[in-house]
This record gives sequence, C-alpha cells and structure tokens, in this order.
Amino acid sequence: MEQKETTTKKEIEQRAKTFNGMTAREWTQNSRSVWNDVSSARKSQHLLHGATYPEKLCDRVISMYSKQGDCVLDPFLGTGTTLISALKNNRFGIGIELSKEYFTIAQAAVQNSLNLLSTTSFQIYNGDCEMLLDIVPNDSIQLTLTSPPYADLIHKVVDDRTNRHKNSAFVTENNATTKIYSNNENDLGNMPLEEYKEKVLRIMRKLYTKTKPGGYNVWVAKDFRDIKNNIPYVDLHSAIAECGSNAGFVYHDLIIWDQNEQRSLVLLGYPSVFYVNQNHSYLVIMRRAK
Repeated sequence: MEQKETTTKKEIEQRAKTFNGMTAREWTQNSRSVWNDVSSARKSQHLLHGATYPEKLCDRVISMYSKQGDCVLDPFLGTGTTLISALKNNRFGIGIELSKEYFTIAQAAVQNSLNLLSTTSFQIYNGDCEMLLDIVPNDSIQLTLTSPPYADLIHKVVDDRTNRHKNSAFVTENNATTKIYSNNENDLGNMPLEEYKEKVLRIMRKLYTKTKPGGYNVWVAKDFRDIKNNIPYVDLHSAIAECGSNAGFVYHDLIIWDQNEQRSLVLLGYPSVFYVNQNHSYLVIMRRAK
C-alpha cells in the first residue's frame, strides 16, 4: 500500500512539472521514432476527402506536444480530424480550411464530436490560411498539427490512376480515393513545387508569430516521385522543414509513420528500374525556441 501511495505522489509531481502533463513513464513510452500503431478506422467524412490522417495519430501528437487547456491549430483542416482530437483531449481548437465543401463537412463533424465528447470551444474559418492566420492572436498556439497538400502531386496521382493504372493494385488493393481538393489558385495542391515552397514559407512565417515560445509546429508529409518529369524522388518533408527553419523554427525532430501494414506492395518500375514502395510518411517536428 505504501509503495502505491508513493508512486501516485510521484506521478502527480511529474505531471505537474512537465509541459505536456505526462509522467516519466508515459514520456518514454511515446518516444519511439517509428510509428506503426496509429491507424484507426476512417469515418464517413474521411472517405469524402480521400487524403486524411487517423484520429489516433492526432491523439498521440496532441498528448505529446501540448497539455489540457492549450490551443491547437490546423491551418489545412480538411474534414476536421485535428480539431475532433483536440476537443476529445480537452484542448481548444482553431481550424482553417480553404475549400467550402470540406469546411462545411469539418464544421458538422467537429460540432457532432463536441456534443459527444467535450465542452471545450473551437473556431473554424473558411478561406486561405495565409490571410486568415492574421485573426489568430500572436504567441497563442501551443501546437500546430496539420497535413498540407503535397504540391501538385494530387494532379499527377489522379492522372496516373485514371489513365495508366486504374486497374492496378495501387488503386484497387489500397482503396485509393484520392481526388483534387479544389480549383482555387491559392490551394497548395494546385501549385508546382517551387511556387508551393514560396507559399509554405510565407505561411510558416505567420505560424511562427502565432506560436508560443516553446510551442510546436508539426507537419505530416509524404515524399513522392515525379517520373513524368524525370524526377525519381521529391524530398517534400525536407523542403517543409527548410521552410520552417527559414521562418525561425528549430527543426526539432523527425518521426516516421510506417504504413506498410495498411498498404499492399505493388510492382514499380519493373523490369527496367527498381523503386521501393513509399508506404510511409513523415512527421516533421518544428519548435519555436523559448
């Protein structure tokens, strides 16, 4: 009995002194650099989007880099997963979504989760985050968690799956539902890589001013290939990290999200050139120094 009371007191003390409310044991358990256990079932709103990340992934990131009562921001909200997770974990949430269609879906999904899970407040805005970030108070965000469009990759993928590989395992076995997000010229998903990086840098500069000293900025990104233009490998996650560094953030950490168990292996480049299946994404962890 005495040992149990000592442990409880120790845990209380540890939670009180850590910025995220974790105990030393929880801190260690969450320190793996490769994640293969964060998949969760996609809900109806996720299927409407075609490129979402799991709520379980959001839960882990939010628990690691913020504490209850902190404010979590997603400037590319999509169907609202980040805010749903934030509210469930007793954080305040701010979301910005360019597409009117997905803004409406996210608004309904987040409101439904609020009724079921939490009384914590949230705000969602429809428009270009580069402009709307001006609404967010400076030094107010503990954690930005987002997955941006991957430049104009979406156009290449849709073209490839429609015209060349519509019956391949890449489409049929992996349940590919990718579609173009919008026709808006401000949509990162419609921009060639160099223009994309210029806009990401401008967004990062604004995010830097909105982030608390010591706060975190986490972007989920996937590298890709542009074989049509003879570019075997586009190192997107490094480009995003570079934009963050140029805006003032410290490139703090890198986590690999292993998705091999959720995706089938397909034959790439056979028989003339060997390519590996890119069944993983990256969590680029940036931090504003104190």
